[in-house]
Amino acid sequence: MLTPLEPEEFRAWREVCERAGYHDQGLLETLGPVEIPNRAGPEEPHFLYLTRRGRALDTLIRLFLLGAPVEREAAREALGEAPLKAGVRAGLLELGADGAVARVRLMPFRGLLLAVDQPGRPGVCERRDQVMGLTGSTIALANFTLRQAARQTLDLGTGSGVQAFLAAGHSHAVLATDTSRRALEFAAFNAGLNGCPNVRLVEGDAFEPARGQRFDLIVSNPPFAVSPACRFLYRDSGLAADGFARRLVSEAPPLLEEGGYCQVVCDWVHLAGQDWQERLAGWFQGSGCDVWVLRTATSEAGAYAHMWIRDTEHPGGEEAARLHAEWMSYYAGEGIEAISTGLMALRRRSADANWVRFDELPEGTSGPFGDAVVLGFRLRDFLEARREDAALLEETFRLSPGLRLDQQCEWAEGAWRIQSAQLRLQRGLKFAGNVDRQALALLTRCDGRRRLKEALAELAAALGTDAGTIAPQCLTLLRRLIERGYVLPAHWDAPPG
Repeated sequence: MLTPLEPEEFRAWREVCERAGYHDQGLLETLGPVEIPNRAGPEEPHFLYLTRRGRALDTLIRLFLLGAPVEREAAREALGEAPLKAGVRAGLLELGADGAVARVRLMPFRGLLLAVDQPGRPGVCERRDQVMGLTGSTIALANFTLRQAARQTLDLGTGSGVQAFLAAGHSHAVLATDTSRRALEFAAFNAGLNGCPNVRLVEGDAFEPARGQRFDLIVSNPPFAVSPACRFLYRDSGLAADGFARRLVSEAPPLLEEGGYCQVVCDWVHLAGQDWQERLAGWFQGSGCDVWVLRTATSEAGAYAHMWIRDTEHPGGEEAARLHAEWMSYYAGEGIEAISTGLMALRRRSADANWVRFDELPEGTSGPFGDAVVLGFRLRDFLEARREDAALLEETFRLSPGLRLDQQCEWAEGAWRIQSAQLRLQRGLKFAGNVDRQALALLTRCDGRRRLKEALAELAAALGTDAGTIAPQCLTLLRRLIERGYVLPAHWDAPPG
């Protein structure tokens, strides 16, 4: 287990890694945009080739990312004598006759350094309390999370502490909880390594450690796999189907401050004969929260089982077949046909009737988009307050500064003719959709200088008709364009870039 270091020793380790370039950009420049596998495989020779130059960065990548042994002298040159001794004492690495080998994986992520289990070490991947490194869900939740000032934030199921430490930068205090004592020990070490004194770590199940408190922000990357047995704490909740995800979003609202957000990454099931959106909407009835669900993927049950077994069990042929049959038998018994993965944002708003919105996460969305989530909630509020068309017609609009128009043309009869037109947002949530000429003509008139009713009157005159004829279709279209952020109220500040 890891032994905490003195503050100056933690500081020395951070300085060593920074000086060597052992951070996101340094890894990208050395290895390229690749995903580091959990176990040594056919990719390892290539990664060893890319780190052949003997720089301090190459040594740190081999040691703490790839889990490859390095010569003692190379480790000493990369780290320095004092940090090397401190690292051995802390349990980060060990020295033997054959050289130095890492006992943990050190993962750089957005200015953080995170100690997690080194999956290549014997027995680690079979541990029930394995502490996972960065996964797709880790990054998805980090991108999704709002980064506005918070008095108190809760990170439920903190694992290595990554979400808590990211939140620490914009929160006065962070409460990070987990049922795994071993995970909390890793998180405590990482809190010292990253200099996060405002993060408090507490052991406990679900929301129990947070009872009686209120939070401006709750984030959770929980054990959400839909699996037949509770084999790994990071993966399996022990509740049937998606019961744990439903429990989280049901129990979170009373712990939120008014206007506070709960943001979760999770899986949910598609049951035979049920509409998945109707089923999920039922989770939030009476919650006192507005809800936005962004679906990222859906897999048929068999493909889903194969993915989780492959990525977390690493079985041989006969064992893989047995596990797959076990998972599929479980799904058949529960009536599960498919499983979706997605992001859920709940905002506490208890004064009026609440709304639930479903979208697909736009293709190409990458990097942090928490500002776009806040904007999406604001825009939906704007529309909810103007349900009557007469109220919307009095407003003035402008196009989002991140909006672009792509047109495809074909050569016909001696001229280029527009074949299709697509609007797309270049930043944040990168929604895209096709539009026709009438929609483009309406958008051209959303210039921030005229009310919508005046824009419609001008458009009607240009089309040789009256505004009453085109208004219903145009208003329905405009509401969709506003909701997705293509069109903004003219008096609003531009959203962050």
